Amino acid sequence: MKKIFAQTLVITLILIFISCQEKQNGFEISANLVGFAENSKVIVSDISSQKVLDSTKIIDGKFIANGLLDNAPSSISVIVLSDDGKERNYSSIFMGNENISIAGNKSTFDKGIEVKGSKYHGLKADYDNRVNPLYDERDKKLMKMFALRNDGKWNDSLQSAYWSETGLITKIDNETSKITEQFISENINSHFALSQLVTNKNDFSKEFIQNQLESLEPKFIDTRYVKVLKTYLENKPLENGSSFYNFQAENQSGKLVDFASFFYSDKEFTLLEFYSPHCSWCKKALPEIKELEKAENDKLQVVTYNVDKSKEDWLKTTKLNGIKWTTLWNENGRYSDAYTKYRVGGTPTYYLFDKQGNVLKKWTGYDEKLIADIRNSIK
Repeated sequence: MKKIFAQTLVITLILIFISCQEKQNGFEISANLVGFAENSKVIVSDISSQKVLDSTKIIDGKFIANGLLDNAPSSISVIVLSDDGKERNYSSIFMGNENISIAGNKSTFDKGIEVKGSKYHGLKADYDNRVNPLYDERDKKLMKMFALRNDGKWNDSLQSAYWSETGLITKIDNETSKITEQFISENINSHFALSQLVTNKNDFSKEFIQNQLESLEPKFIDTRYVKVLKTYLENKPLENGSSFYNFQAENQSGKLVDFASFFYSDKEFTLLEFYSPHCSWCKKALPEIKELEKAENDKLQVVTYNVDKSKEDWLKTTKLNGIKWTTLWNENGRYSDAYTKYRVGGTPTYYLFDKQGNVLKKWTGYDEKLIADIRNSIK
């Protein structure tokens, strides 16, 4: 019995060591590409956070990129820009902190690349083969739609033909959703299928999600995906008039605080901002949020929740951006309870609360009307 226990312990320690080594060593991508101009710039980024992991250039049709994924495995983008910046080719990989090789041709780069050495990418390639024809069809329909609009031929009948429940685009989207649902069901015991279930959870019924959770093998039960999905099933979306969801997070002073502590204060309103330091729209909104916070400081307090996993990036950008109000961070990033409970689909996302912590309004994304709308809501 002791011998069996000892063997089990050794195996467990070896698996932990391998996992730690993978996280510590990061990844390397070795590329062999055809058709791209010499010195074309290559940018490798985390798709969720938009954080640039590495940048390099194509020399003799090759490049090597290195980086570290905070939430491995995850999806990364490989973007190739021509030397003059006029041409842009994009492809994506689902990978861990591992050494892989890729090969591709400029003419088909956007449709997918050959990936070798990854434990995770194979299922993504399978999924892409299933849905890419529909994506191509959708793009063609959209191009035609834009052409009709530019020619001034767009009308209510065409709007219905494209976007109604039986419209051209809606049919394609519904078919894509069916394929995605079938793919997830067939491959639920994999990182990629679970990541797709998390990403597309709003498109599926709670019954479907619950059935997938009940089909999981033991090794996936304690993963970050399952924690998110269980939190999603157990908590309803916040509507106007709903009371806030409480959560704990670390502030920039290193103190663990409850979100509940911001209410019943001398401030009449609280604006909760979900933010990523690598998000272009967050960067665009920041100067206006700073101006709003300064101008309305007598009645409005801003609380920024950084949704990315890197604590270093959070503290660095908070300081560089000169943010004086409270910013919060949780080590689980986009897999945190707060991110899920507040139904954050992307950044920036804003919630405005009254003094008692009741939701007044939610904004998703940024546009030129955002700040004016917030000001009108706190009059």
